[in-house]
Amino acid sequence: MTRIRSRRRSEAQLIADLDDILRPSRRIGVLGAAWRWRYELGLAAGVTLALATLLRVLGTEWTVIAMSALAGALAPPWPPWATAAALRVITPHRLRSGCAQARIQSRRGRLPLVLRTTSTPFGERVRLWCPAGTSAEDLRSARPLLRAACWAADVRITRDERYAHIVTVDVIRHRLLRAAQQAPTGPVPAPAAPLPRLPPFRPAGDSAAVAPAGPRTPAPGP
Repeated sequence: MTRIRSRRRSEAQLIADLDDILRPSRRIGVLGAAWRWRYELGLAAGVTLALATLLRVLGTEWTVIAMSALAGALAPPWPPWATAAALRVITPHRLRSGCAQARIQSRRGRLPLVLRTTSTPFGERVRLWCPAGTSAEDLRSARPLLRAACWAADVRITRDERYAHIVTVDVIRHRLLRAAQQAPTGPVPAPAAPLPRLPPFRPAGDSAAVAPAGPRTPAPGP
């Protein structure tokens, strides 16, 4: 069994290498890179602007003191809202990396486009735009790779009922949704009624009458 799995992995790796040679990955453009890294670019611009303002108003010494105090305030452990915000930025990158490693891309090398990422009680919910050549079924077949790439407990793939190219990926990090998925659905069956009590067995030919079952009376004392 181990040899069969090793041979299958070797064949899959060989097919992947041939695919890279025959169909190289598409390089992302400037606008695509700016869209993917928009949060990081906005954060870098905000930090640079704040640093320049502090240097102009407070001077170098007080700016260093203020930045040191800010770094101490941002040290872990972080509050839940900060962790959720960080995962909302990290998850799209991890999902794109998982799609690239699983080869979920079009013939021209286009990966699914991340439209929106929102925080949920169970983790994150990502909305994808699948280009021509990819589908929700491709994402479902690569669930083990995607959940490992997203550092998640599980992922759930749902296709839009009206538009097949719009796919929702639920990145499950908490057990809230997993327990709800594993719980049985439907009405709870009613408990079974107790069986009627049968009279004691008497062999055929026994003329003794069967007394009805009832409370026992204590024997009279001496």
